Amino acid sequence: MIIKDHFWLVKDSIQTDEQGCINLELETRSTEYRIFTNKLGQILLDPISNIPDREQWLWQNSEALASVQRGIEQAAKGEVHDLGDFSQYQDLEIED
Repeated sequence: MIIKDHFWLVKDSIQTDEQGCINLELETRSTEYRIFTNKLGQILLDPISNIPDREQWLWQNSEALASVQRGIEQAAKGEVHDLGDFSQYQDLEIED
């Protein structure tokens, strides 16, 4: 049996429906999961969050990520500088 620290019994028994599906009837924090299984048929659902490709670069660039995190911390402390209104640039065409 694979019961490790921080795992607990959620239900003693559940049954599949006519299509072989299981409704866990749990409130979850994630909408996507990796599914692991072993030779005993035990199943582990591992919550994941997918990062869109257009945002992946940030998580792969430690310097940029640290800069964003610093900015978030500064904003939380109220350390902000008003740079004015940028609406004049809203229709500006930007080349990729």
